[in-house]
Amino acid sequence: ILGHIHMEWIKSRNPLDYKIALAKMEEIVDKIIIGDAQETIWLLEHNEIYTAGTSTKDIHLKNVKGAPIIKTNRGGQLTFHGPGQRIIYLMVNLERFSYDIRKYVSFLEQLIMDTLYEFNIITHRWDKAIGVWTYKSIINKKTIKKERQKIASIGIRVRKKISFHGISVNIYPNLNFFDQIIPCGLENSKATSAKDLGVKISYKNFDEALKINFEKLLKNYTKI
Repeated sequence: ILGHIHMEWIKSRNPLDYKIALAKMEEIVDKIIIGDAQETIWLLEHNEIYTAGTSTKDIHLKNVKGAPIIKTNRGGQLTFHGPGQRIIYLMVNLERFSYDIRKYVSFLEQLIMDTLYEFNIITHRWDKAIGVWTYKSIINKKTIKKERQKIASIGIRVRKKISFHGISVNIYPNLNFFDQIIPCGLENSKATSAKDLGVKISYKNFDEALKINFEKLLKNYTKI
C-alpha cells in the first residue's frame, strides 16, 4: 500500500562485489514488479571499482587505473565506489512521485543534503550536474578560497515504473581514486568526503539519520 511507508531496509556489513550486488538488486526489482516484494532500501559498500553509467564517453575511460571498470545500466557517467563510501540502493515505485523522475532525483538530493546537515556538513545542488556538492576551504599561501567539490553522486534506472540503483555518499573513501576520473564528465571537478572535511561519521549514525530523514521527507514529496 503506497499510502504508508512500508519499506524493507537491508544493511550489508561487508563490502560487496558490484556484479553480485547488481544481480541481487535486479532480482529484488523483478519481485517488486510482480508484487512478491516490498519496496526496498539497501545500504552497503562495494569493493574498489569504477562504474561507467550510460552517459559515459570513451574519452572519460582513458588513463583510469587502480581499480577495474565495469559498464553498468544506471544513468549518469563515470564514478568510483569503494570502502568508506555508503551506497544506498533504492528500489522504489515512482508512482509515489507521480512518475516524475526529476522530482524523484530532487528528493534523493534533498535526502542527502538533510542527512549530512545533521552532521554539520552544509551542502547544495548545482545546476550543472546532478548530485550533492559542498564548498571546501582551500588554503593557498596566505589566501583561502572556497572550492565546490562533490560529496554524493546519484544514478538511477527505471524498469516498469520501479526505480533502482541510487546514491553513493563519500564518508571516508580513498579520494585518490577520484583523481583518475572526470566526475560527472565535468573537467576540474573534485570529490570530497566527510573525513576530508574534518567530520567523523560512523555508518551506524549515518544510516540512522538517513532513515529518519527518508521517512520525513517522503511525506513532503509524494502525492500519496
